[in-house]
Amino acid sequence: MYFSMNMITVAHTHSNKLSIRKLSLINKLFKKSSESMSDNDLDIHQLQLATCILLIEVSKSDDDYDKAEQEKIISLIKEKFSLTDDEIEEVFSVSNNHHNKMISLFEWTDIINKECSYDQKLVIIGFMWDIAFIDSKIDKYEDYTIRKVCDLIYVKHKDFINLKNERAI
Repeated sequence: MYFSMNMITVAHTHSNKLSIRKLSLINKLFKKSSESMSDNDLDIHQLQLATCILLIEVSKSDDDYDKAEQEKIISLIKEKFSLTDDEIEEVFSVSNNHHNKMISLFEWTDIINKECSYDQKLVIIGFMWDIAFIDSKIDKYEDYTIRKVCDLIYVKHKDFINLKNERAI
């Protein structure tokens, strides 16, 4: 019994050392990447990711994430943030990866709340409607997703309806 407890202690100590090394490496990498960017650059990059992830969310909400929707997302993000082809490819790829791993919209809507004015939030919701209307019909899950995002970023219901009606035309 005593031998087993020692083995567990040694294994636990070894595991902690590995975890500390991993955390140290991750901190160094993050520090290097964040040092090369100003706070404003990091905010803009996070805003690009957040916007793209919300557009991906509405696109995937009806279980039909088709090429037309993906191309529209790329077009909207590229235009909104004046990105090059390489930059939009990176933002879209990273956004897809984050979207596939996320468990909540809060992290992304929190960025929108911190970085955007009310009018900028309306632009994002308008983009979401553009994605939803790509196939000329609104799925109930697309509508629900946009409504949920509106609630999370404090967009008034009347503006939700107005944007929906404007984009439907």
